[in-house]
Formats: sequence, structure tokens, C-alpha cells
Amino acid sequence: MEFFPRSAVGLLFLLPALVFGDAGVLIPSGGSQPDASKLSLEEMHIDVRVDNGTARVAIRQIFANHTASVLEGQWVFALPAEAAVSDFAVWDGVTRIPGVILERRRAAELYESLKAQAIDPGLLQQGEYSEDEARRSAVFSAKVVPIPGYGFKRVEVEYYQPVTVEDLRAYFAIPLRPEAYQAQTAKTITVNLEIDSAHAITGFRSTSAAFPLAAPEQTANRVRASFSGENVAFTEDLAFEYRLDTPAPKPLEVLTYRNPAPPTPHVTAMRLDEPAGPPPGYFMARMLLEPPPAGVDAATPRTVVALFDTSLSMQWDKLDRSFQALETVLLGLRGVDRFNLVLFDSQARPFAQGLQTASLDTVEKAIAFVKQGRIRGGSNLEQAFEAALGQFRQAEGEPYLILLSDGGATQGAIRNSRLAERFTALRAALPEAQRPRVYVFGVGDDANLPLLRMLAENEGVLTHVRSTEPLDFKLRAFAGKIGRRPIENLRLEVDPASRVDMVYPLEAASFAGSFAGWVGRYLAPAAETVFRVLGRGEQGPIQAEARTALPENDQAHPQVARAWARARVDALLAKIEREGEDRDSIEEIIRWSKQFKFVTPYTSFLAAPRSLLRPRVIRPGDPVLRVRTDESITSVTALFPFGLVKQLRYLPEEDIWQTRFLAPKDTADGAHEVRLVLRDAQGRVYRESKSFLIASQPPTVKARMEKTSYRRGERVDLKVSATRTTRTLTARMYGVAPVWLRWNESEGVNTGAFVIPADLPAGEYALRLTAEDFAHNIGVEEVRLAVLP
Repeated sequence: MEFFPRSAVGLLFLLPALVFGDAGVLIPSGGSQPDASKLSLEEMHIDVRVDNGTARVAIRQIFANHTASVLEGQWVFALPAEAAVSDFAVWDGVTRIPGVILERRRAAELYESLKAQAIDPGLLQQGEYSEDEARRSAVFSAKVVPIPGYGFKRVEVEYYQPVTVEDLRAYFAIPLRPEAYQAQTAKTITVNLEIDSAHAITGFRSTSAAFPLAAPEQTANRVRASFSGENVAFTEDLAFEYRLDTPAPKPLEVLTYRNPAPPTPHVTAMRLDEPAGPPPGYFMARMLLEPPPAGVDAATPRTVVALFDTSLSMQWDKLDRSFQALETVLLGLRGVDRFNLVLFDSQARPFAQGLQTASLDTVEKAIAFVKQGRIRGGSNLEQAFEAALGQFRQAEGEPYLILLSDGGATQGAIRNSRLAERFTALRAALPEAQRPRVYVFGVGDDANLPLLRMLAENEGVLTHVRSTEPLDFKLRAFAGKIGRRPIENLRLEVDPASRVDMVYPLEAASFAGSFAGWVGRYLAPAAETVFRVLGRGEQGPIQAEARTALPENDQAHPQVARAWARARVDALLAKIEREGEDRDSIEEIIRWSKQFKFVTPYTSFLAAPRSLLRPRVIRPGDPVLRVRTDESITSVTALFPFGLVKQLRYLPEEDIWQTRFLAPKDTADGAHEVRLVLRDAQGRVYRESKSFLIASQPPTVKARMEKTSYRRGERVDLKVSATRTTRTLTARMYGVAPVWLRWNESEGVNTGAFVIPADLPAGEYALRLTAEDFAHNIGVEEVRLAVLP
């Protein structure tokens, strides 16, 4: 598959929030990737506590400076979209400097004030510089300074995340595998895991070969596991899974939390305090639904239209993951089904003019159609929706629209609310029997999840995968839901209803074999209260009941209150996404963020005096410089190191500053800086610097083959060296699936392997090794292999 048109000079701005998906990486300033000869990860401690489906992950890292100089490092941490950062801190010597939650714009003002006083403050934010961009990102970055010569720097982060449960199988992963760099290595690492569950646990296993968890304690409701190692390379995520048994009758579990001591008031100019009165309590009601029936009616035909994103933003791992998902969906079609496939970027290109019978031959032609495509700049989602929904006018049986995309739009309708409204209107124009269920497979750390969630509200589901996480579990669950219906009219009733308010579902849609959950507040302690779940599943009516008191003091499950606050904030963010910002919603978001200490698009962690700085963001192009600023900025000027001065132009449709430029041909490869001069409406001037890389030479590739003749069924081990700037390294041969090579720390080379297919005809084949660097330069080497009969 083609990836990009190539260019002689490529630019990469060092922006983890855009292109990186690593956990706890520290990059020396001026560099483009970790350098263990300067800064190495000496110690890493991971503590995971799973309490009835909610995981609290605490990570502590200690980095060592191996030089005599005081260094500055850029620290990067990527999180799953459903996770929420709850704590952040660095250590200055023996002093722990915790992050404090502040309103986002206020934090920026304080940062500027402290910097003007020659105090080096720290500012940690989510996503891009603006609130709009932050709603799309789960990546955090900061500057760690100072790191003393031959000294150490300690960084801590804590976050909460719900555990995914599908078909009674629970799965959880901690993002450690690098996306943008060669594998990071920890000199020592320890992992401690505790799982407590009201439902019986069976079949616990570690799915990560790099982190083999040993579980000496495994009881029906508790698991304790651990791992420790030295010189461990992060070649994959730390992941584990286990199975939940659902007893009969179906139980409804209710957890509560209430701290009778009122929260500390927040004194601000915006008066964001809670109204006077006793503090409320919080509850979480969860029910494990029975697994789906064993058989599915194979005679019921389906109409499936897959909408596959081939825009430039889908580069690298995102494209690979979305293609694997597409292939799985298409190969799962049956002979009674009909389908079509639409590729889209700036234009929509259907595989066929109309729906096709899902024969194996036609499906294989559709997959070949994708492989022959090219990635192009621009993304017109509005046009893609029109092309895909138009296919359903001839739909028969159960209609499904499968969207595989990061949700980014650059042409046509761009705003999320307008796109969602346009899609809903197009779908509503179809006859009711032909309106498709919308199944969304969102990919990437920067996926536009607000839009994808709104699209999935059309009787569908949303599955989101990060750029680097293991795909098998989520993809298997996503494909398995096609042809199944979520629980219909699923709801929670409380008697008496006046005791609770602001109740939110934890899942947009619940399927058999997964959890159905709700969080809410109770206004005052009360005696026995009835919680009742009602709905209709594939096997008939669903009804479960639990009777519990609403206690005055219950602090055993603090995650319950945090889960409610997160659900309330998510509801307010969804309202803002549809209707636009309003002061009351923003103030309430800030209030809950401060009280429960988690970052939102409108709040930030601020640590002072000397700790962390979250840099402003420049969006890179080739050769486009794009800068998103605060709304008070009235002009932006860029001063390039080769003498070029460019005034940036403001694009109101995108709320961004932009200019195009070309680097001189004689500009040396390597890291360079562009200086930005920003001026606001009061005439105040701000100056910042950003780093970028110039790479004009394609990467070199060199294979080390033990032999060049193999028999069918024999394993081929690959050892390939490539230039340090290489971004992706793949091996392709006829009849064999592409092999993605990864850096092997112990071997000191990139490694991979494949097996010669048993039915591959004997003969000589070309093994093509392709390396692509950050600037999209391509280096290729071919090795001839002989396949013996």
C-alpha cells in the first residue's frame, strides 16, 4: 500500500501530542528521541489496583543523567481515551512538587507571570493549546528541568481507567510500547497488581511476553500478581485478561461513597464553589449481563457498507490497525450478505457502483482495492457520509455502516456538531428499515472521539484503539457485535426516585456478556433504597433488583465519586460539542475537576517553582507551519534559522495561524529551531522557540540473512539494520503477510520473522525491505530468497 508522496526535504516538529504514543519517555532537549547515553530510565514502578472494574494505575519513574551538564528533558505520556489523570508530580532533589489543578487560562496567566519574574514554573496540559484540541487528545507532555549533572529526576503520574469487559472476558493494558521511538529500556522495573471483584474470577493470564506476571494468589474474588526484571525493553504493552463468571440469579451490585466532611472550598474570582449544604453521596450500580446465545441466525441477511479513511492523518500504525479491522469485518461476511466499500480522503471512491454479494472472490477483490489505494491529503467526511448512506437505498435485511477512521475532517463540513447533524439528517431521510446501525472503529491517540461518539449514537457502538495498543481483544469484540443487538430499553430505576439525581450510564450501549452500569448522586443519607435494572435482551426480558442503604459515611470506594464526576463532565463536554460553549457549563467542569483532581480541556496541572512546562503547539506540515494560539493573539511572526522571516495568516474557519515556507537546499540535516514572536491586542509581545528536524536523505537498510534458501513451512528470521531516523521498517514477500520489524535491544538490531507458507510454489522470490523515516523518505533493499520444494 502506498503511504505518501515523497519530498526532498521533510519536517518533523517535536510534538508528542501529535505523533507520539509512548508512556513515560524522557527526551533530552535538542534531540529527536530518547538517548540512553544522556538520559536513561533507571527505575520504573507500576502499581495497579482493580476495584470492581475500575483500575487505578500509579507509575513512578526515575531517570539518570549520565553527563556532567544540567539537562532539560521533554517528558511524554500517552493514555487511553477513557482514562483520566488524577495526580502528577516531580521531585526537585528530595522535595516532591505536586501538580495543582487550575483553570486552564488562569494557569497560563500564572505561568506567564512567574516566567516574567524569572521563576521557572511548570504547566502540564492535555492535548493541544486550545480547549477544542484538548477534547481530542489523551497525550500529555512537559519539560523536566533541571536534571543535574550525574543526578536523577523522578516523575510520578496516576490515572483511573475502567476495565473493558466483552463476552464475560475482562482485558486491561498499560501503554508502554513505543510508537515513535525504538524500544525504551528500564534498568529495573517492578509491577504489582491487585484485582478485587464481586464476580468470580477465572482464567487470569498475562498476555505480555515482555512482562510475564506471576500470580501466587488466585482466589474466586481476588488476584495478586507481580513482575520484576532488569534491563527490560518495552517492546509491547503491559496487558492481562481474565474471565468473569455470572452467577444466577443475575445480581445487581451497588457501591456507594460519601465523605461527611465537606470539600475544601475553592476561593476564586469566578466563585466556583459548591452551594452551601451537606455534601452529597455517590453510587455506582453495575450488572454483569449474561453471555450471548450460542448460535446466531445465519439465514438473516445483512447489508454492510464499510467507510475506510485513507487521508494523510491515517499514516503509519493507524492505517495498519484500521486495515486489519476492515479485513476482519469483510472476511466475516457470509454468502447471504451484501456489501460495498468506500475509501475516502478529499474524495469518496467506492469499490463498486452498487451493493455486491459477499462471495469470497468479491471480498478478496475489495481487499485488493484497498491495498492498491494511495493515502492523500485532506479528509471530506461529509462527502463520505453521503456516498456511504446512498448505498443503503437498496439495503436488505439488517443494515450496518462500519466507519474506520480517526474522525478528522479538513474539507466540507468541519465542525463536529455540523457533521453530526448532517449525518443524522442523511440517515433519517432513508426509509426506517434501511437506516443502518453505525459501528465506529476509531483509531489513534488523536482520534476525534467527540464526533465519533455522536455518530455512534445512531443505534451503534464505538470502539477506540490507540496507535500502539494490542488489537486482538478489541477487534474481536467489535467484529463479534455485527449481527447482534445491544440490550434494548436498558434503564435504571430508583425507588424512591427523589433520593437521587444526575444519574448517567457508564456505557453508551451494553451487549450480552458485558457490564451495564450507572453512576449518580444521592442527596442525603437514607435507609433501604431499591435499585432496579430493566431491559430486553436477545434471550428475553432483563430484570434485576438490589436493596441497599445510602450511608452517611462510606469511603471504601473513592473511585465511585470520581466516576460520577467524570461522567458529569463528559455530559457537559458533549453539550458544549453540540451547542457551543456557555459560561455555566465551563464553570461547572472546572469545579468538578478541582474537587476530584482530574484534568479536563478547561483545566491544567500547574507545578512551581521549577518542574514542568507544557509547550505550546505547532502543527507541522510539509512545508506548512501551523500555530494554534490563545484568542487574544493578533499577530504571529516566524523567524527561521536560515534567515527567512514569515508573517503567519489567520484562518478563522480553522482557528489557526498558518504560513508556507521552503528550507534552502543547502540546509544541513538535523535539529533546527524556529522562533515565534506573538503579539496580543494590548501590544504585549511573547517569544517562543520550537524545534524541527530536516531529513533529506532516505534511510539506509541492510539485511543480515543467515541463509537464502528455505523450505515450505520453515521459519525465516530477519535481522535488519536501518538508519537511526527510521520511523517504520517492513518486510514484504509474495504470499506472506507484511512483517513489521521492531527494535530488539538485546540483539542490537531490528528483528522480525515469518513462516514460508506450506502452499507457496517452489522458486525464487524477492524479499523487499522498506524503511520510512519521519520525513517520509523511503529506503529499500531487496533480498532474493529461494523456496525449495
